[in-house]
Amino acid sequence: MILLQLKSLNKTFNNFCALSDIDFSLSEGEIVGLVGPNGAGKTTLFNLICGRYRPSSGNILFKGIDITNLKPHEICRLGISRTFQSSRPFPRMSAMQNVLVGHIFGKGFSLHACPEDRQMAKELLEIVGIAHKADTPAGQLTLSEQRRLDLARALATRPKLLLLDEVAAGFSPVLVKQAIQLVNRVRERGVSLLIIDHFLNLSLKVSDRLLALDHGEKIAEGPPHMVMRNRDVLQAYLGLRHQDEEDD
Repeated sequence: MILLQLKSLNKTFNNFCALSDIDFSLSEGEIVGLVGPNGAGKTTLFNLICGRYRPSSGNILFKGIDITNLKPHEICRLGISRTFQSSRPFPRMSAMQNVLVGHIFGKGFSLHACPEDRQMAKELLEIVGIAHKADTPAGQLTLSEQRRLDLARALATRPKLLLLDEVAAGFSPVLVKQAIQLVNRVRERGVSLLIIDHFLNLSLKVSDRLLALDHGEKIAEGPPHMVMRNRDVLQAYLGLRHQDEEDD
């Protein structure tokens, strides 16, 4: 079943075209890597899906519902959550409290956490591997721990679709391996994922498909091994000229 569908999506800022005529769909249970060089339009696409920006034209459907003009909190409560490229915890609140904030926001009706909510938060901290830091102020966590906390807080909204923005950027090989395990655990919970991964250190290992953007346009889509052999993708990432140009 198709979970997310983008139809002829466009976004311009003044006279700058950030995204041009993007068509794309993501199915339930799928992991798709959103790749491309800096300035390709990846984060803009996330911002459109989450309601932070309104598209200039086109439509966004989630579970068959048109969410194009909905507000961010309305979209979240339908089942879409995200993390950001830069970790954004509430630094003076504990890790547990940060997760509870996500849960309360996702529910949208209760301003108080009940014992069941706290148990859920504890379980999510265990899933991301920082249950031992539950009472630690978020500002005192390491970068890796803060990104894990971001993931737990996003999961606390109970999403069906999770958008991860550079969750493994700057990670060592050991931490990347741990991030791969985390992503697979998230999928096991019935969550589909769309992952921004500029450096490809995560998406090539976990994605069922890749969607490649460059200068706001879709240049390739398909299995990772095919996309990474695509000429346009190689040129976008590495500046490689086409073979026929090299032979001239």
